[in-house]
Formats: sequence, structure tokens, C-alpha cells
Amino acid sequence: MSKFYHLSFSILQKFMLVIAIHWFLMAVWHMNSLSSLALLLFAGLAYLAYRCRLHLQRCYREVIRHKFLLMAAVLIFQIIVLLSAELLIRRDAAVVFTGAFKYLKESSISSYLTRNPNNIPLFLYERLFFNLFGDTALWIMQGLNLFYANITALILYKGSQKYFSQQTADAVFALYILLVGFSPYYLSMYTDIPPLPLIALQIFLVLGLLKEDESPRRLLVRILLLGMVTSLAFLLRPTVIILVLAAFGILFFKRNWKKFLLVLAAFSLSFAVSYAPLSYGVSHQTEVPLVEGKGLAKGPLLFINLGLTFIGHNQEDMKEGLLQYIEPDKRDDYNNGMFATENVVKEIKRRLKEYTPLTFLYHLYYKQSLTVAEGNLGWLYRSVENEKTPYISPLYPATKDNVFAQFVRDFFLNTDKGSYVYYSLLKQAVWIVMALGLVFSLWKYRPNDHLNFLILAVFGGLLFLQIFEGGKTRYLIQFLPQILILSAVGLTQYPQALGKFRFWSGKKRSERSC
Repeated sequence: MSKFYHLSFSILQKFMLVIAIHWFLMAVWHMNSLSSLALLLFAGLAYLAYRCRLHLQRCYREVIRHKFLLMAAVLIFQIIVLLSAELLIRRDAAVVFTGAFKYLKESSISSYLTRNPNNIPLFLYERLFFNLFGDTALWIMQGLNLFYANITALILYKGSQKYFSQQTADAVFALYILLVGFSPYYLSMYTDIPPLPLIALQIFLVLGLLKEDESPRRLLVRILLLGMVTSLAFLLRPTVIILVLAAFGILFFKRNWKKFLLVLAAFSLSFAVSYAPLSYGVSHQTEVPLVEGKGLAKGPLLFINLGLTFIGHNQEDMKEGLLQYIEPDKRDDYNNGMFATENVVKEIKRRLKEYTPLTFLYHLYYKQSLTVAEGNLGWLYRSVENEKTPYISPLYPATKDNVFAQFVRDFFLNTDKGSYVYYSLLKQAVWIVMALGLVFSLWKYRPNDHLNFLILAVFGGLLFLQIFEGGKTRYLIQFLPQILILSAVGLTQYPQALGKFRFWSGKKRSERSC
């Protein structure tokens, strides 16, 4: 490896270590904001866990062996949540769903998709199922969401087992099922869950093509598959291209120009051939007419403008800023042209001008703090009366008065209920452990292509959320596979990083375990 490679990734490792430590501290701080008593209890339990780590490791190894039973428990939890839910779909996802199932007036869904063209692929996906299966399609798609969420656990496990170690595979499996498996996120019918298995496949296809001893034929097959998988995922989540860019980054820094050009050419061909018909189908869809006019659609620049609001996702602040460029008598119109490029550029310049270097740095810090804080991944379902565009589960009338179903809603689903905090605290404890794994994996520079690819991919995702809309932990779901693998590597392969802390590197008494 060249000095250029070592210098570049050594700098990146040190920067990302600072980010990981901040991540860990914000996770701890968020637990404190949920309950200061719980934080003290967690600290006490963490100390006991460290003292009794050998016994806990034996228990963990015994439990993690039974992956089939663990996945069965995950599936039972998910089905119970699905049967118990009152609010099934909310906000944008509910608008897209009701439009796709023709519960919404065509003019309403037409205006919405004109403004939010990024949701047209999701609309077409749901409309396809509706056209094929009618109202039953809701449950078919919920079943598919369960499949997407759960098959990702298998892909992450098998891939980590192949490219890292059995211990890392066990750890990433445990982290994933605790954060995503035992989670109601699959209910949301948005674009968070469906791309996850494709993102996981992307990661391991890249790790395969980064191997030095890969045969030319197998390398070409991996590149072509990577292009096809990326094209499909890109339709729902354009940010999946960050993983590919990270792969190119590794090859570039290694100055392996022959392989770099081969991967670039083969990937570009595969991606273009696979994505072209998908893109054509979306742009020439006839399921819903779109409103013609200038400045009606949100473009990429708008999300940079939205990201420049102080918290990174303040929609009202963003709209207020743009409305000043619209004539007063048109400001109440839904399609008033406020998203015109010239308006967005003016607003971006205004926002940047209003920041001082100090306040801009604080904006970035605060936005990053919000992004990495929540172990429940920013779950925001509330009681129906507090929602703007709720879609009530067709099963709710049958479970409305059921005591157990109400317990599930209050404890696992409705964030505005007091009992939800207990579930949130459990998630937060897992999130803290995950963040600690990131610190371990980044504690020192290691000249390992697979590790540096993951670091670069996580860095790219966080950078994207700083430039564009961010400030919500939910936005990390699209980067969760690489985050969890990197954390699992830290938790299993580099636990000696703990010894670098002065207060832990004392005498042999620190090795005693209960």
C-alpha cells in the first residue's frame, strides 16, 4: 500500500474516532434526557457487566447460538405489533399509500407527487400491488416488509461470517435484531426498510471485489451484480451510491488504476443497463398525471436548503424562507412555484450569509448530535389524535378494547405515552453499546481495505446528512448495515482498545471477573 493510502486513511480514522466518541456521548446523554435515574442504573449495570464479563460472555454465546429461535421471537414480536397497531401508516407514507390505493382524490395525490417526485417509485410500487391484489395488497406488502427486514439479518450474518469472523457475524446479527428486528419500523410503508437487503448485498459484493486474490471472472461477475443491485436500490434510496463511491475511493487511494478502471467501466455499464428501464418506467408512468409548471417539484438543491435550517429538517422554516420570493396573493396556493431553482439558490445564499463561522460550526455540531442520538431510530408514531395524516389499521376495530393490544400500543408504538419510555430506554442501551463498538473499531489506524471501506462508507453517509436534510436518527437507517458491521468488528476484534484508557490499564485486578 502507498504512503498516500496510509496517510489518507490515518487522517480519516482520527477524524472518525472523534465522531464516534461524540456519537457515544450523545447516546449516553440522550439516555439521561429520557431518565437520569435510568442512566445511573445503566452505569451500575455496565460496571457489573464488566466485572462479570466472562459469565456474560458465556451466556451471550449460548443465546446467540440459537439464531432460529431468536428470529422466531423477532417474527412473533413483529406480528403482534402488526395485529395490535392502531396507527398503521403516517405522514408522507400515508399520503402515498392512500393515493396508491385510490382512497385519496387523484388531484390530491397528483399535487403531492408533483411536489415530491422522489416518492413516485414508492407510489408505483404500491399501485402495482393494488392493481394486482386490491385491498389485500396492504397485507402482502406488510409481509414483504417483514421479509425485507428479516432477510437483512441473514445477509449481514452470512456476509460478516465470510469476510470477518464468526464472532463479528454473531455481534452484527445481535445488534441488527435488537435495533431493527425488535422494532415496529417495518410498519411505516416508507422507503426505510425495503432497500436494506440490497444495501447489505452491496456491502459484501464490494468486499468481495476488494479482495486481492479474486479471479478476473469472479471479479467481473461481482461488479456486474453490484451494478444491478445498486440500480434497484437507487430507485428508492439514491444514497446507496455512497457505498459504490467508497469502493472507488479504496481503489483510488491504493492507486490500483487497472482494477479501478475495470470496476468503473463494468459497474457503469451494468448500472446504466439496469437502471435505464427503471428510470424510463418511472418518468413515463401513466398511473397518475403530474401538474405541469415551473418550481412545483422539490429538487436536490432544496434539500441542501432544508439541511441549512438550524436543526437540519425544519420544514416550516424552509417554506417560510421560500415564500418570501412568492407574490403575497399566491402564497396560500399549494402549487405556487416556490421551489423554483432561482428561489432555492437565493435562499441557500441567504442562509449561509446569516451564519457566522462559529454559528455554522454549532449548527453542524447540533445537527450531528440529533442525527446520532436516538436508539429507537427516531420512531415518531403517536396517538392518532395527534397525527396530521393517519391511516388507521383495518384490524383496529377488532383490537380496540383488547387490554393486551392496548399494552402493545402504549409500550412499543405510541411515543406520546408515558410507558413508551421503558422500551426506548432498552433501545438506547443497545445504541450505546453499538456506539462503543464504533469507538473500538476506530481507536487506531489499521491498514485493512475492508475496514477502511466501511469507515469511508460511514463517513460518506454522515457527510451526506450534513450537506442535505439531516438531524434525525431515522435517516441513519439507510446507512445502518455498514454502521453495524463496523461496530461489530470493534466489539469483537478490537476489545483491547479498552486497555488504552488509563483508568482501565491498571494491575491484574482489572482482569478479575465475578
